[in-house]
Amino acid sequence: MTSALSLEGVGVRLSGRAIVHDVTLRLQPGRLVALLGPNGAGKTTLLKAMAGLLPSQGEIRIGDDRLAALDRGLRARRIGYLPQGHQVHWPLSARDIVALGRFPHGLADPARMSPGHAGVVDAVMARTDTARFAGQAVMTLSGGERARVMLARVLAVEAGILLADEPTASLDPRHQITVMQDLKAESRRGVLVVAVTHDIALASRLADEIVLMDAGRVVAHGPAEAVLTDERLARIYGVRALRQNAEGEDVITPWSLA
Repeated sequence: MTSALSLEGVGVRLSGRAIVHDVTLRLQPGRLVALLGPNGAGKTTLLKAMAGLLPSQGEIRIGDDRLAALDRGLRARRIGYLPQGHQVHWPLSARDIVALGRFPHGLADPARMSPGHAGVVDAVMARTDTARFAGQAVMTLSGGERARVMLARVLAVEAGILLADEPTASLDPRHQITVMQDLKAESRRGVLVVAVTHDIALASRLADEIVLMDAGRVVAHGPAEAVLTDERLARIYGVRALRQNAEGEDVITPWSLA
């Protein structure tokens, strides 16, 4: 199921302090949206509010449905959430980890998957190039391999909205590019993908649109060239950018201090 995500006047308070202020956004299916901003801008907090993991003011809708009105099971089927860190605390095989993504659809035991569940798991592992270590203990995988297994797990939910919190953090350049390309490919399958990232260059190259935050507020939303202006990069990040076109793609790379 594909779904739009809309936010109207959304705010979040944590421990009595306002972290996110009055955010209004309309995000459409089939788009890769990069959520950018400096440390402390409120990106992760906003993403968790979108996932229903934090209480918020205002209104969040998935299609025509109010997020707050959805029960936990339906919410888990409508939204896939990929947290930071690629942490795994279970001595399971990579395939069993991916199978956890089928729990919202009624799977109780990864060792006893129906053909339908198994087909979804195998398909997403093929798409993320993780099938080759399906039987390997996930704790033995490299950081980049583990990141792709965790991405496959959230893809196995088959949700119309995928929210990813810094999916390329701590990965080497090859795996950063690979994970972002996987997210881009998923958006082309009709999924709305929202990814928090600090990688301005990859976001400017691969994202369909940028949401730029600062001090808990959205300061700009649109295509990279319209959002990541020299003035905003200097004011919000304190940097100057190098602007290039490589192989037909525009790339904005932080280059020096402003």
